[in-house]
Amino acid sequence: MKIGIIGSGQLGYMMINTMRRYPIEFYVIDDNRGPSSEIADKFFDVSEYKEFVDACDYVTYEFEHISSEILNYADEQGKLRPSRKAVELKKDRSLEKKFLKDHNFPIADYKYAETYRDAFNMAKSFQKAVIKSCMGGYDGKNQYYINPDTEYESHPDMPYVIEKFIDYDYEASIIAVRDEKGKFFNFEPSFNYNQNGILIYNISPVKNTLEMIDIAKRLMESLDYIGVMGIEYYVKDGNVTINEYAPRVHNTGHHTLTGSSISQFEEHILAVSGMDAVRPDLFVPSGIVNIIGTGIERHIPKILELGKTNIYWYHKNEVRRKRKMGHVNVYGDTYEEVEEKIKGIMEIIYGDSLEKFI
Repeated sequence: MKIGIIGSGQLGYMMINTMRRYPIEFYVIDDNRGPSSEIADKFFDVSEYKEFVDACDYVTYEFEHISSEILNYADEQGKLRPSRKAVELKKDRSLEKKFLKDHNFPIADYKYAETYRDAFNMAKSFQKAVIKSCMGGYDGKNQYYINPDTEYESHPDMPYVIEKFIDYDYEASIIAVRDEKGKFFNFEPSFNYNQNGILIYNISPVKNTLEMIDIAKRLMESLDYIGVMGIEYYVKDGNVTINEYAPRVHNTGHHTLTGSSISQFEEHILAVSGMDAVRPDLFVPSGIVNIIGTGIERHIPKILELGKTNIYWYHKNEVRRKRKMGHVNVYGDTYEEVEEKIKGIMEIIYGDSLEKFI
């Protein structure tokens, strides 16, 4: 079997590495050679998209901002998983918000604007709000937090979504999988700590899970979805609101590499290749710390000395601020033990200067 992955970043890298024990070949396509291109069985330039799709039995993707030519051709050939609709909604935040609202999923109040000035004025009407570019923004990019005393600053004119700020108790996410038979399973949800719009660390399991699971199941069914999906939530007084979904394996699911009976990467490839998804079991409380904007070599001994830690490096060609370079998996007998180890890893990697790296 030959599986094609659109994109050559770390998510594709972990998919391929995880599935090397299976009799599957992996082809990768991108406009540059990221880490997964170095371990794939074959690499294609985006100009070769027809040859890429024709050579694969199934095609999946590791990010949302994909050339329409590749998406359309893979979809026309009946090979694209998850569906084109699932990813097209993610190419424009306003389309994602409209779909969720039209299907009665819980989301924050929002508005749409085509210039930053209009977006700013709409944000002021919410008192507290977040302005997000409709296209291209991730990991906190092109996102602006507006308070009643925020003064206007010029930003590029483009389509924006303006979301009413939710003063949430915490952020959480769920990783779920659905196969071509409609069989659905979910991993235990996680507590997520984000700063500047970037995930810093997370821990699973977290409470208040039933509504998260129900939303995930309904959302995947509404999209006739095949594969793994990550869904981020805000939790306030036990009530759940969707922040956004990701039609792919997700940063908040990396803890499944060591803490669960099966990882999100294995589940995804099983599902998109027409095999049955399997029920995942969380063996022990587990989580991750993202390695952002820094190398790891001098920290390796101290991190491993903490025990119950595993280091994953993404082999990117350049270390720079805000760039995810790897992560550390952590597990323990209790949630509190994992939490304590995460504090230790944070101190080793960032000290008291996290802002310098993100």
